[in-house]
Amino acid sequence: METYIKDLKLSEGAKTALSWTLQITKVSELEGLNYLTFANKCPKGCNATAIANELNALGYLYPPENEISVNDIPMSKRLQNVLVYNNILYLSQLSIHPREEILKFRNLGEGTMPELDSICQKYGIQIRSLASIREAFDSCHFPTMLHNLFFQGKIFCMNDFKHKTAHDLYVICQCDYALTMKTYYTLKKNGVMFKDWEDKYLFEVLPKKKTSLIWQEYEISTVSQFSDYNEEQLKEMTSLSPKLLDAIGHC
Repeated sequence: METYIKDLKLSEGAKTALSWTLQITKVSELEGLNYLTFANKCPKGCNATAIANELNALGYLYPPENEISVNDIPMSKRLQNVLVYNNILYLSQLSIHPREEILKFRNLGEGTMPELDSICQKYGIQIRSLASIREAFDSCHFPTMLHNLFFQGKIFCMNDFKHKTAHDLYVICQCDYALTMKTYYTLKKNGVMFKDWEDKYLFEVLPKKKTSLIWQEYEISTVSQFSDYNEEQLKEMTSLSPKLLDAIGHC
């Protein structure tokens, strides 16, 4: 039988934050979460520590293993408060935030960032910047939005695509086919070679204009989708691009 958050013995503040802010209404939705992953879901100002402690007391949430808590490291009270306010409960969480974002943490200040850098250096935590990604992909002239997506996908230089597939790129681009296609062609032009995967996107086998046309006309993005069409429809599509015959032959 499903247990709901509203039925738990939690403070009203915790129930409101879980149900309304985080859209977690069932206990089953907490499955797989620990203090760290829960804190990563919480927006700034949402007291992740207090809520996590309440859930822990009921046996629904536990601290992660082998993580360094910001409460266990010698640091100024100001820095600790800044980190906790931004739901940074463990040092490793800093690696998912670009330096530019961390610098905007309220009350961080010029004197506090060097302290944080020193702590991260001591414990082997790397804080990367969007500026370094922009520099690494300078020849591609990508928009800032894509730099952010690369950061989230742990892509910091061209070489990070070495073992990636076009589908990995699709996931990094948050399943935006048009953005993936445009990014793919630009990366290929700049020497990036993608590994094969179990299917192929049309932009892997066709020129940009033909790929765009078939996508707009038929909403077909992968070669395997051609198996859903009859002979007459396929004949019409292959008239747009003879190269499609080879691609369809591998379906």
